[in-house]
Amino acid sequence: MNPRKIGFAMVYAGAATQAIGVLWEVVRRANTTAGRGDLFDLGVPAHALFFAGLMAVAVGVALIAWGPWLYAPAARPGRRMVQVLAPVFAFSMVAGCASAADHSATKSSKAKNAKAKIELIHNTPGKGTTPAPATYHGRTVLTQTATGKSPCEKAAAQPASPGEVGDGSGGKASNTDAEGGHGARGMLAPLPVTAAQRKELIAQMAQARSVVAKYPTVAAAEQGGYRESTVYVPCIGAHYTNMALVPGFNPAAPSELLFDGTKPDSKIVGLSYLVWHPNGPPEGFAGSNDLFHQHNANGGLCLRGGQVVGGESMSVKTCEMIGGKKSSKLMADVWMVHAWVAPGWECSWGVFAGECPELGGKLGGTAFDK
Repeated sequence: MNPRKIGFAMVYAGAATQAIGVLWEVVRRANTTAGRGDLFDLGVPAHALFFAGLMAVAVGVALIAWGPWLYAPAARPGRRMVQVLAPVFAFSMVAGCASAADHSATKSSKAKNAKAKIELIHNTPGKGTTPAPATYHGRTVLTQTATGKSPCEKAAAQPASPGEVGDGSGGKASNTDAEGGHGARGMLAPLPVTAAQRKELIAQMAQARSVVAKYPTVAAAEQGGYRESTVYVPCIGAHYTNMALVPGFNPAAPSELLFDGTKPDSKIVGLSYLVWHPNGPPEGFAGSNDLFHQHNANGGLCLRGGQVVGGESMSVKTCEMIGGKKSSKLMADVWMVHAWVAPGWECSWGVFAGECPELGGKLGGTAFDK
C-alpha cells in the first residue's frame, strides 16, 4: 500500500466531488422557487456532496504529508498503535465536523422558525382577541369587505348616528349594535333565490333601472315631484323624496332618489324605497336579500318640515334649538331599503347595501369633494 498514492487519489476525488456540489448548488440557487437553506445544511444534497468532498481532500492531504512516515515498512512497534488509531481519528474528525455543521444549520433553522413564529404572534390577534364576525339580522358580514380604505369609510370613519351603523329599531340607540339601522359596514353574505324569485327580481331590477334613466339629475327629479330631504351625506348620497309615493312599495316608483350632490346637474347614484308599512317591513323585492331598516333610534331623525337637519344621535333639546322636531312615533312604521342600480355606482357591498363604499366626498358637498 502506497499512502501517498492513496492520498493523491482522495484529493483528486474530493476536489471533483466538491466541484459537483458547488455546481449543483449554483443551479439550485438560480431557481428562485427553491429553498436555499444554510451553508452546511446536510439535508440539502448539494451541501452534503460538497462537505464529503471537503473531508476527502482533508484526509488525502493528511495521507500525503504523514502517510509515508506512519506506514513505513519498518515501523517500530509503538507506531503500530498510531497506524490503527489514525483511521479511527480521521473517521471521528469527519463525523464530528459533519455533526457540527448539521447542528449549526439546525440551530440557524430553529432561529429562523422562532423569528417567524414571533412575527406571526405579533401580527396575528391572539386567542380571544379576534372579534367575532359582525352580523346583521342573523346575516354574516363578509370579512375584508370593509377595510377602512373605501371612499365612504375614509369620508365618514365614524358613523354620524346610530342609524348609519347601529340600532335603528325600537328607539334603542346603540352605536355598536349592528342589528338595526344600516347594519355593520361591509357586504352581507348573499342568500340564495329560487328560480321563480330570480325571474321576478330580474323584472323588478329592470323597473328600478328605468327610474334611473327617467331621473338622471337633480333637476329632472325636482321636475318629477321630488324635493331635497337631506344634504349630500357620504356613503348614502343626497336624498330627494316624493311623499306621495311613501304609502306603498313599487319597484318602478321609489319614494326617494339618491344623488352625488345637490346641484341641478348632480347625477343619480341610487334609489331608496321609503315605505310606510305598519306591523313590520313590506315584502319588498323578491327573495330575502333586501333588508329594510329604520331610523327611529334616540327619538328618530331631527326633521324640520320635510328636511332632515339632524341625525338620530342629536339630542331632542339640540334638535328643538335649531327649529326641528324628533318623533319616533312618526317613524315607527316607516321602513327603508336602498337599491344601488345606477350605472357606474354598482356598489361593491351589494345592490341592497345600507351604504355604498364608493360614495366618498364631504357632508353637505358632493361625492367628489376632497
